[in-house]
Amino acid sequence: MATKRTVVPAGPVKWTKTRERTFLEHLALSSNVAASERVALVPPGAAYKHRIRSADFRRNWEVALTEGYARLELAMLERAINGVTVEVTRSGVTTKKIEYSEGMAMTLLKAHRSSVTAIAAGQAADAIDADVLAVIDGMARRIGHDG
Repeated sequence: MATKRTVVPAGPVKWTKTRERTFLEHLALSSNVAASERVALVPPGAAYKHRIRSADFRRNWEVALTEGYARLELAMLERAINGVTVEVTRSGVTTKKIEYSEGMAMTLLKAHRSSVTAIAAGQAADAIDADVLAVIDGMARRIGHDG
């Protein structure tokens, strides 16, 4: 079976707003630079060169990639929580079952462990700060200051 190839024009690329938007929208959906270049009809590597030359494009690229990876992470999280339906054939009988990837779940948990720990540490620090401020306010009232 032959695959359909996208014809990308040779030579220098003119980065129009439409071409940038096409590239960035696909990048946000796919997190795949090469595929996004094909969709935007630019030769391989052209987007990297444009990113070096254009600060606006570079910022928008970062936003698109952040969105793309968040989308990917959400899809993986959904699969880890809800599983994936697969067909199983035994003795000529095909049934459907849900499979869960414990490896994927563990990878996602490890990825979030540091952020959860940082959030918890921040909340603990906030509580300690509040306690210290309460003690200082109490001391200020005792010595006659308004605090």
